[in-house]
Amino acid sequence: MFVSSRFFVFIVLIGLWGGTFVASYGAEGKACRAEIRNWRGYPGVWVNREPMFPMAFLMHQGDFDREYSQMAAAGIRFFTMAAPIGNTPEGFNPQGCDEPFLKIIRQQPNALIFPRVDVTAPVWWLEKHPDDRVVFDDGSVGPQSMFSKAWRSAACEWIESYARYIRNSSYAPHVLGIHICTGYTGEWQSWGLWDDLRGDFSPVALDAWRNFLKRKYKSDRRLKEAWGREISIADAEIPSRQRREETDHSLLRDPQYYQDVIDFYTFYSEGTTQAIEEIAAAAKRGGGKEWLVGVFYGYAIQYGGKVQESQHLGMRQLLDCPHIDFFCSPAMYTLREPGGTSTFMSYTDSIRQRGKFWWHEADNRTHLTPNNPVCPARNLFESLNVLKREFANVWAHHVGMWWFDMEGGWYDDPEIARLFQGMIAWTHTAPSQWEPKTEVAVFVDDKSNFRIRPDEPYLNHCVTEFMSQMPRLGAPYHTFLLADISRVGQYKLYVFPNAFDLTPEERRAIEELKRRDVSLVFFGPAGMGKVNRGRVSSSSENMQRLLGFLPKDEPCRTEKVQKADVFWYRDSPPSIDELRNIARNAGVFIYHSQPDAFYVGNGLVALHGSDNTGTEKVIRFPHPIRYSEVLCDAPLCGEGTELRFSLVPRETRCFSLSPCP
Repeated sequence: MFVSSRFFVFIVLIGLWGGTFVASYGAEGKACRAEIRNWRGYPGVWVNREPMFPMAFLMHQGDFDREYSQMAAAGIRFFTMAAPIGNTPEGFNPQGCDEPFLKIIRQQPNALIFPRVDVTAPVWWLEKHPDDRVVFDDGSVGPQSMFSKAWRSAACEWIESYARYIRNSSYAPHVLGIHICTGYTGEWQSWGLWDDLRGDFSPVALDAWRNFLKRKYKSDRRLKEAWGREISIADAEIPSRQRREETDHSLLRDPQYYQDVIDFYTFYSEGTTQAIEEIAAAAKRGGGKEWLVGVFYGYAIQYGGKVQESQHLGMRQLLDCPHIDFFCSPAMYTLREPGGTSTFMSYTDSIRQRGKFWWHEADNRTHLTPNNPVCPARNLFESLNVLKREFANVWAHHVGMWWFDMEGGWYDDPEIARLFQGMIAWTHTAPSQWEPKTEVAVFVDDKSNFRIRPDEPYLNHCVTEFMSQMPRLGAPYHTFLLADISRVGQYKLYVFPNAFDLTPEERRAIEELKRRDVSLVFFGPAGMGKVNRGRVSSSSENMQRLLGFLPKDEPCRTEKVQKADVFWYRDSPPSIDELRNIARNAGVFIYHSQPDAFYVGNGLVALHGSDNTGTEKVIRFPHPIRYSEVLCDAPLCGEGTELRFSLVPRETRCFSLSPCP
């Protein structure tokens, strides 16, 4: 390798998705160019004008040199890590900012890095701004309020200075983006969410609340009319914890008496999304347009009864934010144990539809994870097969991932390293981009949660647990935000777990579906509310108009409404076997008929064995396919419309697919 005082040349082997290796060259100090662009029909990560599959590594503590070296040896080039941003009382100070990058580059000279940076207000800042701290329902205080204008302004200054510094550093050719964090566990969750605390009763939140009401209602008269009581904008208080937890003995609050709570939850998430938008814009100003900016956000599927208080119900606003390139979350925790499923916490297909990227945090606990109760693997066999399952879910859905070693040593096993190496090698040589036809869509609503009291079991059962079962359907499916129903393609089966409060546009889209030969599945008080300019009116007549019939005292009901088959479930969703039968009768092609975790797409099909099915498996295809097993020592190969093999519980087998000539 030739090195001069002004320039150096580094040769990077980039495995094109399904392609060959190409060489990239960079000049010292010249910033890496990274962007999200279309790659074979899906948003993809492009680095220096070449598409790449971003399988990354992150560790929180431990022997960094050892772990980074092992990952580099396995072929991993993408890394993320916690990094200080140099925000001091005296202004930006770069001391300490370089070392996290250099530590990775010393072990992986071809590294591509997106640092995880925290914009939470430091203690010195909070001491200067005591009224800008979040205040909880018990009177205690926490870090900065998301509604603090002073903090948002400071955070923008911090992130812009930091971005400008690293984009002009000697290691700028290695920096492809930035991951901005704050909130509980750095994931933009509301402070206190997992400590049984409710916010935000700070002076800055109260001021923002009254400004929100002024923008929405314009006058005291309109506010009185909406809330159904004597009230003025200047005197409106943030709803107390008791008020938020009140119920009128039905799943949905009556908006005639609880419009204030509905307004509050809209406001509560908007405060966070506004902060994200402003800080993301600052990251783009400092780093330029050709690097990636992203955040943790949109965990509505995972939260269950915590979702109302999470401040994560503003995804509709962020989907159109031009400053955000990617969203991310941990792998869904529900049912992630060996023998379970791998799923996403969010509306990943709405994200894809906007041309944005989903980056998946695979923090799966292996047999090397000490004293960690979150669905750990008990032995090497379970570890390898859970990691295969996670990879299959990510690859089949055209998203990215990083493996997260929280404590150091979770992946410190030669067989795990060999598996990672095999994954990277296969992504370089995947023979085709064969795609199945997706005929099932699930639409999850955000605003319908505003009328449900916190900790309501319905959301755990009918959204979180239901969605964790969906990989066992045996057919591919898409997951959208309900607001996108009028802009998606055509499907044969539409599922609505929480379509309670609908806008006129959403109602018209569903009415149009009834004129087609499709199946519609609704849970709970579907269509009960009409939403117009943020106001909700609720009645059983609204529900009857949406469904085409008025359910009586029955657990479920099926009716032919115009041309559609409409299924309704009152208190609990259909079992996955029931849903599979509904899908089959709707004309959906079922690839696999047992409740194992099934993944198909992007030239791959995979199956992870559940604990309650037999060992003989059959995967069927709508037309002849050529298959070859991957990530194993003795691959099964063949072609035809059926793939037959044995699979023991908790085992994952993956097959590369291509159409028969």
